[in-house]
Amino acid sequence: MLNLLWNLVGDDSANEAKALAGMLKEFPELPDWSGAVQPLLDRLRHYNGVKRSLDCRVLSGMPFNALALSHKTIVIAESLVDFCRGQTHQMAFVIAHELSHLHRGHAREQSRATAMAGMLTFNPLLAMGVKALLGRVCSRENEFEADRDATTFCHRAGYSVQAGADFLERLRSGELPSGVIQQLMSTHPPLAERLEEIRGTANRLRTNATE
Repeated sequence: MLNLLWNLVGDDSANEAKALAGMLKEFPELPDWSGAVQPLLDRLRHYNGVKRSLDCRVLSGMPFNALALSHKTIVIAESLVDFCRGQTHQMAFVIAHELSHLHRGHAREQSRATAMAGMLTFNPLLAMGVKALLGRVCSRENEFEADRDATTFCHRAGYSVQAGADFLERLRSGELPSGVIQQLMSTHPPLAERLEEIRGTANRLRTNATE
């Protein structure tokens, strides 16, 4: 039954194209900004053995965030790129986090589960199952996993292993309005927990490098 429902929601590229078109109507792309961050994604892909082509798109007016769509695109808010101006390693961590979501299929699962939820409102029992599935694919563990991967991806690509912790510390320090942070944290685990995961991964990478 689940496989049948997966097939009904269409292929990933079509779903992504539809979602991206809707976003671009509301938040126009900044091509020069997209071109500036694309080399970071290409470097991360190269040094981490990700063969398929992926794109970074920077959108104007989008709420402060970054997200991976279901097929090959990472979308980043102009305000987030501006926050990382002059902080190349931190920008690389943000992109690496979304690369993990794409690489591990988190984004694809979330897109398909969302589409399924829209199809199954006529059946309360199935809707409950989809709600549980949504909870799983949007889980805290996915975010922790992406943080751990991002730290490793950055290390392999020659970016600072400390970049993720530095980025989150800046978020925690009050450089941004509290409302922006609250909105961001509504879809992510608490900063303190994420910092613990990232620092633990960074310490393991440093230890392995010296052995």
